[in-house]
Amino acid sequence: MSIDDERTLYERLDRAFETISPAPAPVDDAVRRGQAIRRRRRAAAAAGLAAVVAAGVIAVPALRYATRPAASASGNYTVTVQAPGPHAPAGEIASGTVNGQVWRIVVNKPGTDGAGRGQELIVASGPAFGPQGVYDSAPSLAVDNTEPVSLTGLRSGATQVQYGAVRDDVSYLTVRLGNGAVLTLHPVTVYGTRVVAFAAPAGAGILDATAYSRSGEIGIAVPFNNPGGLASFGLWLKPGQHSAARVSGLIGSGRFDGSTWSATAYIGSWGTCVVASGGGTSASSCLPTTAALGTSVMFWTGGTPEVASASASPSVTRIVVTEPGGKTMQIRPVTVAGQKFFAFPMSPQQWVAYDRPVWKWTAYNSSGAVVTSSEVTPGS
Repeated sequence: MSIDDERTLYERLDRAFETISPAPAPVDDAVRRGQAIRRRRRAAAAAGLAAVVAAGVIAVPALRYATRPAASASGNYTVTVQAPGPHAPAGEIASGTVNGQVWRIVVNKPGTDGAGRGQELIVASGPAFGPQGVYDSAPSLAVDNTEPVSLTGLRSGATQVQYGAVRDDVSYLTVRLGNGAVLTLHPVTVYGTRVVAFAAPAGAGILDATAYSRSGEIGIAVPFNNPGGLASFGLWLKPGQHSAARVSGLIGSGRFDGSTWSATAYIGSWGTCVVASGGGTSASSCLPTTAALGTSVMFWTGGTPEVASASASPSVTRIVVTEPGGKTMQIRPVTVAGQKFFAFPMSPQQWVAYDRPVWKWTAYNSSGAVVTSSEVTPGS
C-alpha cells in the first residue's frame, strides 16, 4: 500500500469514526514524564520479573490485521500553533491553543533547572496542560540524521504535545489532524538545535506528518495513535515508499496482584508499537523498525501491576532472569509478524527491596547457546 493509498484509507476511517463514540482507554495523566525517570524505571522493571514466578505469565499469540486506532469520537476540536514572537521566553519552541486553552513548550538551557550535565529540561505549560504542566528531562536535543524529524510525545490530562529536533535539510513540516486541520511547523533554533513542536487533544487521531525541503517532500510519518493517549512517531518513509502490512498480536496477559494485565504488539506504517494495560492504566511505546530490535525492555505502564514489554532477537527461544535475591525464571517469547516479543507484570514494591539491586538476564537460542546477556541497576 502506498502513502497516498493510506491517506485515502485514513480519511475514510476518520469519516466512519465520526459516526461512533468509542470509549477511550484509561491512560495515566502523564504516561511518560521524562527520559531520566524512564531510564530508572526501565532498569527497575527487571525486578518485576521475579514476581512472575508466583503469578505466572500467559502469552497467547493472537494474530490479526490491525487498523489505526480510532480518532477522537467527534473530531470537534480546535488547535493552533505559532512560532515564538520577539518577546517570547528564552528557549521557547512554540505556543498555541487547544480548544481555546493556551499552551507553551520551552527548552531550558542544558544543565540548568535540575537537569544533569548534558541534559536539558523540556517543559510544556499553560491551561491546556493543567496547573502543573508536564516535562521531559532528556539528553541535549540532537538531530538523528537518519530521520527528517525526531518527534517525542508528552501528555498531561486531555492534551498531548509532540516536539523534536529537525534535520538541516528540512524547511518545514505539515501535520494533518483527525478533524481535517493542517498545521504548518517552521523550525526554530534553540541552544544550537533546530526544533519544532505542536499540541493536540490526547487521542485526536493524527493522520500524518510530512517533512519538506526547499525542493519538495522528503519524508512522511504515519503515527500510531494510542486511543485516548499519545501519538507515537516511529518510522519515516520516503515519498512513494510502501509501508509494512498491518498486523497485531497479543504478547502477554493474565492476572497479578488481583488485577488483569495485557500487552499487544502492533506492526505497521508506524514501525513497531506495543500497548500494555495494567492496574487501570495503559501506555504505548514505538520503535522505528522490527529489524533493529534486540532483547531490551521497551516500556512499562503505571499502576499496579506495572507491565514491562520487550523485544527479542529472532534466534532467542527463552530468556532467563535472575533477581537480586538469586531466584530465576524463564520467559518464552511470542512471535508477531516474524518479530519476537515478551511481556510480564511487576510489583513496584519490589523495586526498593535492595539498596543497590542488580538484575541479570540472559537470552538463549534453541541450542542452549547464549545470544545476549545484560544486567541493570535502578537509577543507572
